[in-house]
Amino acid sequence: MFQGLDHVSQAVRILVARNAMLNQRLYEAAREFSAALKRPDQWPADLLSRARRVEEKLTAKGRIDKTINGMDVLAASQIAEEIFELSIAVSAASIHEMKRQIRQLPRGKAGRSARLDMTGATS
Repeated sequence: MFQGLDHVSQAVRILVARNAMLNQRLYEAAREFSAALKRPDQWPADLLSRARRVEEKLTAKGRIDKTINGMDVLAASQIAEEIFELSIAVSAASIHEMKRQIRQLPRGKAGRSARLDMTGATS
């Protein structure tokens, strides 16, 4: 769907897979999440709006590190949950877009997608 999906997915992996305190994991995930927003033109409008709200929370005190260092565990876990939920929504939108693109592929006689000739041979 868009390059941002990889960054959002990586942010989630950081949140769940790192062996560190929540604020440290959130800091690392937030940096990755911010990279996902570098190309806002690639985002669906509704998901971009949600992502910007998360970004605002991550930068409420200016820099990400300053904001996260001032957070208690409850606030940090709420933002982490928002990143998880956004990741699910972004993945679902990506799957929906792929299905739409598949439906637009040329169809064969039996209604199935036309097979691609990977050998280069002509029939």
